[in-house]
Amino acid sequence: MMHRILCLVLTLMTVVSCGQDTPPAEQVAGEWQGVRWVTESQAVTDDPSQVIFVFEMPDKYAAIYGSQDEKGTFKVNDGRLYTQSDQAGAAPMMVRFERLQEDTLTLKMNRGGRMETLVLGRRK
Repeated sequence: MMHRILCLVLTLMTVVSCGQDTPPAEQVAGEWQGVRWVTESQAVTDDPSQVIFVFEMPDKYAAIYGSQDEKGTFKVNDGRLYTQSDQAGAAPMMVRFERLQEDTLTLKMNRGGRMETLVLGRRK
């Protein structure tokens, strides 16, 4: 169940804005931790603080949800984040950001037909 949540989080996000002074990959670089997770103005039962994304330049990432983790490579192209897990047979995933600010990353996602918003704060 948690693995499916993590996969859905990674695959179903939407980008609206990214600054133009810094390449998008550099804006994403760092550690992000969930601070709020809601659906249609109601809290999601999943603990947002258990969601952690780490992006290291030039192309490494880790996605952590509780005791589950995934590692691999990433690239940013045309406002989208593409990830490829190191796990054998894993399919590449595409991620879009709704809002990216210096210390906040807001993600809109469709999880099983339900629209959700996950807000991440920069850890480092």
